[in-house]
Amino acid sequence: MKKSLITVFLLSTLNVFAQTPKDEGLKAIEESTINSTLTYLASDWMEGREAGRPGAYRAAEYIASMYEFMGLEPAGDTVNGKPTYFQSFDVLEYKAAEKQHLSIATENCQEFTFAYHTDFEVKAAPSSVKGKGRLVFVGYGLEVDSLNYSDFYKKNYEGKVWVRLKGAPKNGKVGNAFKDEPAKQVHKLKEKLAEKYGALAIIEIDPFGDLPKTSSNYPFRDNRKYYEGDQPLSSFYDTRLYSPVSEASKIAPVFMGGEYITAALLNISSVNQYIKSLENKKIYSPQLKAVSAEFKSNAVVERKRVRNVLAQVTGSMSDSIVMIGAHYDHLGKREGYVWNGADDNASGVAAVLGIAKAVKATGVQPKKTILFASWTAEEKGLHGSLNFLRNYVKTQDINMYLNFDMIGRRGDWHSKDNQVSFIYNAENPETWEISQSNIEKYSLNLEMFDGKTKRGEAGGSDNVNFDNFGIPYFWFHTGGHEDYHQVSDHSEKIMMDKATEITKLSYLSIWDIANE
Repeated sequence: MKKSLITVFLLSTLNVFAQTPKDEGLKAIEESTINSTLTYLASDWMEGREAGRPGAYRAAEYIASMYEFMGLEPAGDTVNGKPTYFQSFDVLEYKAAEKQHLSIATENCQEFTFAYHTDFEVKAAPSSVKGKGRLVFVGYGLEVDSLNYSDFYKKNYEGKVWVRLKGAPKNGKVGNAFKDEPAKQVHKLKEKLAEKYGALAIIEIDPFGDLPKTSSNYPFRDNRKYYEGDQPLSSFYDTRLYSPVSEASKIAPVFMGGEYITAALLNISSVNQYIKSLENKKIYSPQLKAVSAEFKSNAVVERKRVRNVLAQVTGSMSDSIVMIGAHYDHLGKREGYVWNGADDNASGVAAVLGIAKAVKATGVQPKKTILFASWTAEEKGLHGSLNFLRNYVKTQDINMYLNFDMIGRRGDWHSKDNQVSFIYNAENPETWEISQSNIEKYSLNLEMFDGKTKRGEAGGSDNVNFDNFGIPYFWFHTGGHEDYHQVSDHSEKIMMDKATEITKLSYLSIWDIANE
């Protein structure tokens, strides 16, 4: 019996000594910690963490305090000679004012003046814009490089008022090119093209729809799944952000019109003919009934101070960095409702903090510096990560970026609870291989969905900016669901065990990359 006890003791001792630093870090990731971090960030106390609001400042202070408690070095701005965890910058927060004007004129001098909140809504520019210009039809206002297709192929569009169709085509080669593209990404592309080709203003119409959904002249109560009231609940997209404030805006105001504006501009039959022609080589160009438009888009603009939270563990190699990031902002609160954003994206921040804890628990210095980021202002334009990349002097040293955005649910396109989409550069397939190897080696309860993407097709989170800077990335993402951007995105709906497994896998993979 005595000999057996000695043998057991020796074997236990050997097992302890067999633990690698990587294994020690893995043991530090616990579901209870992920749960408490996520639940606190998604509490009503944080008021939806809208960028530039008190709730976002509370969240940033909490994240910074956790980095400091874990012993990570501050990697933000230096203030009074002392490094901090915050990288601060200004944005312009803007929204449409209550007074707007839009009218169009025909060749025979007939003028149509439209009513705000009845005939149209306005997506304002970052400053008030007044103008008059010739009307020009630009179709959907899109380009597809792979098809050598452009809606701007033969006319001068600069300084004119565009008549543009909402969304993207559904059929033909052009339609197929946008079939799987999220509406938000299509919208961003159209914005970029409007800046590129110099639109003075845009009248966007949905010839097959009703009034814009944001119109406030509905005669009865507004009933939704999570809300009922005499007026529609104001949208978190009423306000938008612009940066950098040192550059003048080239953004054109967008007047979103309903049936009456559509009827005054062109015949529906000609729109149908144009859409049908997109399936052929020769594109039909509809004839506009009106020749010019006069407008005044008034904006309410306020300058806001926002901030990223940055910390690091310095590696032994001075010229190699791997980054881990997640946006901590969400959509704020309106009329007493709080958009808590548990999955989007308290879940991602909990993972980042979990990995930071694990890296410190290894007790050793990694070869590459591991830089941790909690981004602000992602929801309204990916501003936080873009500001970082514009100002960081060592972007050329960043070898890899790991992004977290929504990792706590079962997505609409997943058939199993343990599935997770792994979105990564096709040019860097080894990131997939590393993650698959760690799933098998450590018996993690995860099944990865292949989300290989080409350069320029990074999706809709902060990894887009890294992709645009030519930095490889991978992103763990559990997909969209019915609570996405709803007031019902609460922490009790999070699959904490799944978020913990994803955190473990992410730590294992980034540790391998940081030490290769």
